[in-house]
Amino acid sequence: MFELIQKPWRRLRARYEKSGLAAFLRWWRDELVDALPPGWREWLAPDPTVLTIEPAAEGWRVRRLRGGRVEVEDQAAREPDALLLALGRIGPGPDVVPRQVLMLPASEALRRRIVLPAAAEEHLGQVLSYEMDRHTPFRADQVYFDYRIQRRDEVARHLAVDLVAIPRAELDGRLAALPSALDAADIADDGRPAGFNLLPADRRARRIDRRLRLNVILLLGAIVLAWLVMAQSLALREQALESLGEEVAAARSEANQSAALKRQLRDAIDGASFLARRKAEQPVAVDVLVEVTRLVPDDTWLERLSFVGSQVQLQGQSARADKLIGILTESKCLANPQFQGIIQPDGATGKERFSLAAELKTGACHGNDAVAAAR
Repeated sequence: MFELIQKPWRRLRARYEKSGLAAFLRWWRDELVDALPPGWREWLAPDPTVLTIEPAAEGWRVRRLRGGRVEVEDQAAREPDALLLALGRIGPGPDVVPRQVLMLPASEALRRRIVLPAAAEEHLGQVLSYEMDRHTPFRADQVYFDYRIQRRDEVARHLAVDLVAIPRAELDGRLAALPSALDAADIADDGRPAGFNLLPADRRARRIDRRLRLNVILLLGAIVLAWLVMAQSLALREQALESLGEEVAAARSEANQSAALKRQLRDAIDGASFLARRKAEQPVAVDVLVEVTRLVPDDTWLERLSFVGSQVQLQGQSARADKLIGILTESKCLANPQFQGIIQPDGATGKERFSLAAELKTGACHGNDAVAAAR
């Protein structure tokens, strides 16, 4: 199960190491750390605390390393109990779980630099296992091995790979003398671990980092709280939008009502203006009737008075009908009086029957005292 997880993890790590983001982050971290005081620089060192166990002539030599620098060193006899006591003495404390690494002399392992095509990086472990007998005197089932990509040549599409292998019998004999499981088995490189891990995945210690677990729980809690805050913010935003929408709808309704009232007022004003214009343009029928009554002589009477558009038509009898045109010409309400047809005598009354039409003047009949008295 661990091997199934390890393979995709290695592929992801390899892709990340090849990306420009990894190089930028490493450069940025180094620049920030270099700008700090020496004490802070050691405290913020990216390398965790490591306890190394090295074979010695009298037993074991144990050291505590941090940031590539030896902090404490001690000696232990070959007995397992003595090694455990020595590890406890140089340990960083009960709250920190350091990595324990078996550091073997470089002479006990075989180290080679191999150049492979860049296409082999996807399945580099399998490729090295298949070609182990070509680069070492052993087969893949006779050794424990690990590798590290030293350089990538993008132009030539090649990989420079550092391969470290150790016979299984040699490493198994070393592990059998140790009292506890280890995190890694490495070779010494100038007194420090070279950065390989020759231990099989199923034989590596599975340690529980309580601080890491607490940090993960805190991180998850922070993510949940951030999600809740964002959800609440979105809910408040939706609520504010709904409230704003209701206010906009109410304002739109009031605006529509105001527009309707304005239209009604405008229509009423237009209607009143129309009536006023009509009244100003055309005299009132009562005024015309009073004007005609004032002007016609007493020997004349009307049988019919009708308004047709902008004209008024008069029909009746008069003793001297021919004088009516001159009389009506003096009217303030009528203009251009003309006979319609001929004047005919009426044998029954002895008067002349007439029919005439005149145009209505624009505006009311003003300046007529008789009209005012009649009103």
